[in-house]
Amino acid sequence: MLDVSDPNLDSLTQTALQAQEGDRDALERLCREISDPMYGLALRYSGNPTDAEDATHEVMIKIITGLSTFRAESRFTTWAYTVAVRQLLRTRQRPTEQSIAGSEPFAEFIDRFADNKPFEGESEVEYQELTADIRLACTYGMLLCLSRPVRVSYLLGDLLGFSDTECADILEISRPAHRKRLSRARQIMRSLLKDRCGLVAGSNPCHCSKLVQPSIDFGYVEKTNPVFARHRGVKLPISVDVLERASNELDTAVAAAEIYRDNPDLASPVSLWESLQEAMPELLK
Repeated sequence: MLDVSDPNLDSLTQTALQAQEGDRDALERLCREISDPMYGLALRYSGNPTDAEDATHEVMIKIITGLSTFRAESRFTTWAYTVAVRQLLRTRQRPTEQSIAGSEPFAEFIDRFADNKPFEGESEVEYQELTADIRLACTYGMLLCLSRPVRVSYLLGDLLGFSDTECADILEISRPAHRKRLSRARQIMRSLLKDRCGLVAGSNPCHCSKLVQPSIDFGYVEKTNPVFARHRGVKLPISVDVLERASNELDTAVAAAEIYRDNPDLASPVSLWESLQEAMPELLK
């Protein structure tokens, strides 16, 4: 039996081992610690907050009920992401994911309205909310341009910083296969961002405000309910610090990963914790 006080173990792994031993406080701490990262992964994978919440609920149940199988042969974080990615890959495609036909149609939509008049809004609040909503929705939409296998390699390798070996183990593929997927993801990101996105190159004009009205017209954004801008954890106006750092990157794929890593801290909805308590009352009450 591993010693939970072993200083070589990170705090989350120690907490997981304490939870294995029946410590309910440790189990609750563990759930609260990992719910936001798991939700962040699910949101980037699905591109839709409601779908992400549903997927995170399923992931968390898998992690909690499978906790007894964790052997601390790797960090608990790695084990949790392994459970999460495999669960996400098994989920059915929802309408948001199905709506993205690929990188070329996605880019064509942006280019079609590049010369539109910028959205002004009836108030500064409406302008800030809808422009932020487009900015966030667009970044998640770009991820959906990647096929599922390519997307998870990109999420794990470039956004979360797992090593090639860790990614290959999580995905149950060879390291060369993972690197090939990652290279494909970076290629697609470069094609989408290089000459279009002001987030990765200061010389590119920002299209976010120009895409507001077309996105409303096509039903991609609800004018009265900009879900990303009103998401728990988003603060308006969105800081441009990350944009300035990203614009100095030589490689647009690296800049894109920087943007995704430093997106506003989208915390998991309160309803996620409530639903877990309802699903496993004896464990989490």
